[in-house]
Amino acid sequence: MAAWWKFINRNKTRKLVYEQLQQQRIMLQQGVPAHARIIEIESQYELLKGYIALRVWVMIRLQERLLYQQVHTMVPTAKLPAVGEVVSIRILPENTAAILIL
Repeated sequence: MAAWWKFINRNKTRKLVYEQLQQQRIMLQQGVPAHARIIEIESQYELLKGYIALRVWVMIRLQERLLYQQVHTMVPTAKLPAVGEVVSIRILPENTAAILIL
């Protein structure tokens, strides 16, 4: 039974990583450039070797507006942002809950 459970969890993780990569590809191609200040990093966990999934609170400056929002993203471990850092991002204006940190 334990082997079956591991197989199910591995498939869920694989699907989650695939969906995240697809979403980031779309944001890279169609996203609007903006800047965000990292307010708080709530959770981080490794989805893929060398990549960390983050759930962070950010202040986004988008078209002369400020948005305070909790967002999800995936970044390489070498580019892990720090609290208070201003980062360049790509964002879809119709879905501000997900960002791509450049």
